[in-house]
Amino acid sequence: MDSFGVTLAVIIFGMFMLGIGFTIRERGAGVLLMWVGVLSMLSIITYRIYLATSAV
Repeated sequence: MDSFGVTLAVIIFGMFMLGIGFTIRERGAGVLLMWVGVLSMLSIITYRIYLATSAV
């Protein structure tokens, strides 16, 4: 899978986790899902920085 596919998949996954977590934010599982969503968004930023700085 190319870098665009990986980026798109992680963004879609992260948005789903943020949305589901925000919907059930009163429970502990909702907060956990929001954290997973935030960390996936941060991971995609890290991945794109890695791709931009690596020598191709």
